[in-house]
Amino acid sequence: MSGRWALRLEGVAAGLLWAALVLGISVGALTVPVYTSAMVQTLEVPESAQLPIGDTVKLAGMVRALVADREFDPLPETWRGLPGFDASAVSHLMDVRRVLDGARIATGLVAALLAGWVGLCVARRRWSPLARGMRAGAYTLFGLLALAVLSAFLDFSAFFAVFHSLFFAEGTWTFPYDSLLIRLFPERFWIASGAAWGVLSVAGAGSLLGAARSVPSGTLIALHEEGGSRTADNV
Repeated sequence: MSGRWALRLEGVAAGLLWAALVLGISVGALTVPVYTSAMVQTLEVPESAQLPIGDTVKLAGMVRALVADREFDPLPETWRGLPGFDASAVSHLMDVRRVLDGARIATGLVAALLAGWVGLCVARRRWSPLARGMRAGAYTLFGLLALAVLSAFLDFSAFFAVFHSLFFAEGTWTFPYDSLLIRLFPERFWIASGAAWGVLSVAGAGSLLGAARSVPSGTLIALHEEGGSRTADNV
């Protein structure tokens, strides 16, 4: 019985790690320059922000660089004689940068743990736990995404607020509607980004299921781990 519980706990732990890895990689994909540039143009942000398209792409790119790149330029306090990014906006963006840095480190650690575990499973031909962990990761992702979609559909503003409250202190991430930061990244930008994150995560979950199906099965070790009665003498 204890052996079966150990296997179940191993599967749960592996599933959580796979889910965390997929979510972390998906977040990273949304911080590349081409994504920000394409999204602000596709969503017609320049028109609603009342800025030339060149200015919109440049300023949005500067914000992206501040939160995601090793090197970045200071954000302008004024832009073409109008208010730019004030101290509170820059402070929040630096908080975002710290969150993303932490996410990258966590994703790297998760990847290292999974690499070691997968290597051990392959070396010992523990195919059943390997496939089980991948399936658990995929189902965990599907469950989390379903919950997130339902919450966002019922009340996106509340969902957005709760999500931010997990990472940022109250009052540090709200800005006037006419601030440059909000004009560059309106609510529809975050709705679209949430959808993109979900699509990438679903693709990752599908990849895990596909990889689980391709894992060999029927080995002696897997039979013992499942509580089978066959031995080396009768295989």
